[in-house]
Amino acid sequence: MTSSPASGPADLAPPARTARFGTALAVAITSGAVIAVQGKLNGELATRGAGALVSSWFAYVGAFVMAVVLLTALGRLGPAVRALRGARWWWFAVGLCSVPLVMSMAVGIPVVGVALASVCSVAGQTVSGLVLDSRGVGLDAPIRLTVRRAVAGLGALVGLVVAVLSSPGPSTGTVLAAIGTGLFLFVGGLLLSVQSAGNGVVAARTGDPLVPTVASVVGGLAGISLVCAVAAVVGGLSEVTLPPLSTDWWVYLGGPLGAIITVSAAYSVRTLGTFALTLSIVGGQLVMALVLDIGGGVGASWSTIVSVLIIAASVSLTVTRSRAAGTDDRAA
Repeated sequence: MTSSPASGPADLAPPARTARFGTALAVAITSGAVIAVQGKLNGELATRGAGALVSSWFAYVGAFVMAVVLLTALGRLGPAVRALRGARWWWFAVGLCSVPLVMSMAVGIPVVGVALASVCSVAGQTVSGLVLDSRGVGLDAPIRLTVRRAVAGLGALVGLVVAVLSSPGPSTGTVLAAIGTGLFLFVGGLLLSVQSAGNGVVAARTGDPLVPTVASVVGGLAGISLVCAVAAVVGGLSEVTLPPLSTDWWVYLGGPLGAIITVSAAYSVRTLGTFALTLSIVGGQLVMALVLDIGGGVGASWSTIVSVLIIAASVSLTVTRSRAAGTDDRAA
C-alpha cells in the first residue's frame, strides 16, 4: 500500500522552498557527523574481538531495532507494516548497497583513521551522486551536469588523491596498504549513494522516510546474515570474541545511529539531490572525523586536513548554487 508521491521542491513557493532546502541541508550535515561517530564505534567493536563481519552484523541489528522503536514511539508502526506488505523487491535490495561501506569502515578506520576513511568513501559517493542526479534517480527531474557541479566533483576526487597518496595512515606504515584500503572504501561510497537515491523514491511513494529505512535495514541485515552464515560454516568466525556489555556497551551503539543516518538521507535526498546530499553529509562527516581522530590520539596529517578543506570547498560550491538556483539546473 502506497500513498501519492510527496511534493518536490519545485511545487513549493520560493520562501517555502528555501526553508525546506535549509532544513534538508542541516539534517544532511548532522547525519554526516553521525556517520563519522558510527564508523568509529563499528571500528572499535571490530578491533575489540568482533571482527569486521560480526561488527557489521551488529550494526544492522541495532539499526533495525532503532527503526522499530522510532516507528512505535511515533505511532506509525501499523501504517509502515502495511506499506511494507505491498513493497517491491527492490525496496529491500537497495539495503544491500550499504553493506560494503559498513564493512569497509569497520576494516578501514582502525587502519587509516576516521578522517581518511571518510574522505575515501566520500569520493565514491560524489562520483555516484553526479551520475544518479544526471539521470534523475530519486528526483522529480534530472539535474544537469553543469560546469560548477563537475568542478565540485573533481575537487572531491582531488581531495581523495591528496589524502590517500600523501598519508598512509596511523597503523599501515605503507602507501600500498593505504591505497588498497582507500579503494575498498571508495567502492563502498559508490554503492551508498545508490541506496540513498532508492530510499528517496520509496520515501516519496509512502510519505514516510522511516519506511525505506526499515526496508533497507531488513535487506542489509539479510545480506550480512547470509555472509556471516557462510563464514561460520567455513570456520571464519572461530576467533570472534564479543566485548562485554558491562564495560564496553558503548561500542554496540553504531547500529542505532545507522537508522538515524538512513532516515536523514531518505528525508533530504529529494530536496538536495543525491550529489548535493552527499557533499552536504561530507561537511559534517569530515569535521567530526577530524575531531574524533585528534581527540582519540590518532592526530591529523597535513594531507588529511588539506583534503578536508578541498572537499569542504566542493560542498560550498554545490550547496550555495543549489540554494540560489532552486530548480534552474533541473532538466525540463
